[in-house]
Amino acid sequence: MNRPPSASVEHQRAKGPNVDVSTGSKHEDQPSTPEDESSRELLKRICYLLEIQVHRQEEQQRCEDDKENEMKNDWMLAAAVLDCICGIAFTVVLIGGTLVFFVMFAVHP
Repeated sequence: MNRPPSASVEHQRAKGPNVDVSTGSKHEDQPSTPEDESSRELLKRICYLLEIQVHRQEEQQRCEDDKENEMKNDWMLAAAVLDCICGIAFTVVLIGGTLVFFVMFAVHP
C-alpha cells in the first residue's frame, strides 16, 4: 500500500535535489575543485575592479559637474555685474535726456 510522502520530503522536492532542507543552503554533489575556487576568486576580482571603475567614473562625473557649476556661477556673476552697469547707464542717460529736454524747452519756448 502506498503512503503519501512526508512533509519534509515534499519540502525538499519543492526546493530541488541539491538543497539542504535543515539549513536551506545548496550543496553540491561533488566537492569543489581548485578550478572552481580560482574561478570564484577571479570573478570576485573582476567584480571588485568593475566596482572601482564605476566609482572612478562617478568621481570624474562629480568633478566635471563641480567645474561646470563653478563656470556657471562665474558667468552668472558676470551677467549680474553687466546688468548693474547697464542699469546705471540707462538711468544716467534717461535722467540726462530728461534734463536736456526740460532745459531746451525752458530756454526756447
